[in-house]
Amino acid sequence: MNLLAIFVAMFAHSGANLLNDYCDHRNGSDENNEERIAPYTGGSRYIQNQILSPRQIYLSALVLLGLAAISGLYICSVTTWELLPIGLVGICMAWGYSAPPLQLMSRGILGELAIAIAWSSLVVGMASLQIAKLAVSAIPVGLAFGLMISNILLVNQIPDINADKAAGKNTLAVQCKNKQIWVWQILILFSGFALQFMSIYDGTLPKYTLMTLACVPGFTYCAFILRTCADTKAQLKLAIQVNLLTVHLYAILLLTGMFL
Repeated sequence: MNLLAIFVAMFAHSGANLLNDYCDHRNGSDENNEERIAPYTGGSRYIQNQILSPRQIYLSALVLLGLAAISGLYICSVTTWELLPIGLVGICMAWGYSAPPLQLMSRGILGELAIAIAWSSLVVGMASLQIAKLAVSAIPVGLAFGLMISNILLVNQIPDINADKAAGKNTLAVQCKNKQIWVWQILILFSGFALQFMSIYDGTLPKYTLMTLACVPGFTYCAFILRTCADTKAQLKLAIQVNLLTVHLYAILLLTGMFL
């Protein structure tokens, strides 16, 4: 079941990414994005480079999300139906982030929250699968992990600000001035660590997971770049890379601390 659950997560994530590519093609954001920093922002370019048609991307997204839903229902049928709400939340966020009527990617901080909730559902879902019931205690650490992932989205939105604004995508980066984005980045970071510390305090997480504090210098350096020189493309690319590496390191250290 654990292996199948991993495939469910992969199907949902891939489907959400393809749906986002399709929706950003429809609204013109990717088509008119001349300031993207490849390969990190501006979409996959599969539609723009005519590798696949918009219809093929859309149908592929539906197939992958459908596979995630069917596989998830099967897991529920042989384990516990308490997993169903978690799956519904994950699929709703995968769809609602990009597609109408929610289009949460165009609603400022709600877009970041959608990403945090979607990724937290993976953590809570896997924890619930191990005990065959809803793992309520895993929600704080799940949200901590999800918030770290949402910071990837936030920083990666910066090069796309002009294209997103022209397309009517009112992302959090669009709403902020460049010099203010680092404040949100730090706020989201501290919120994630606060939830992690809460889980350590109540005994859900072992103290070994405090090794994730080793990521603070990387996050701080990213915030420094965003605060001082986010207007230069080379420095912004560096901030994106540092942020990506640091978030991945956070995940590795969190997992290592749980094993220890």
